[in-house]
Amino acid sequence: MSSIIDMAVPLLVAVAVLIGGGVLATTRDVSAALPALLDLLLAAGLLRLGATSTWQTIGSAAVVVLIRRIVSFGIATSHRSRNTDGRRSVNRPRAR
Repeated sequence: MSSIIDMAVPLLVAVAVLIGGGVLATTRDVSAALPALLDLLLAAGLLRLGATSTWQTIGSAAVVVLIRRIVSFGIATSHRSRNTDGRRSVNRPRAR
């Protein structure tokens, strides 16, 4: 079972990069691509954590969670500040 997980983790990381890049290429919106990438990297870290729970794997999963939280906060703050300037949000269609 551990060897299957050891093979699945790098595959999931590669899929995360491909999906994150695909989302960025199609939407041209970093605020959509980064959460997709970081969620899949978190899944890879948790999968690895389930196979071998050493302090190093626990620490790497915690770092990914911390980065995810900081990036999400930064994106949310950026969107709020753009919306208070009177400019419309990127994701919201214009009212007709």
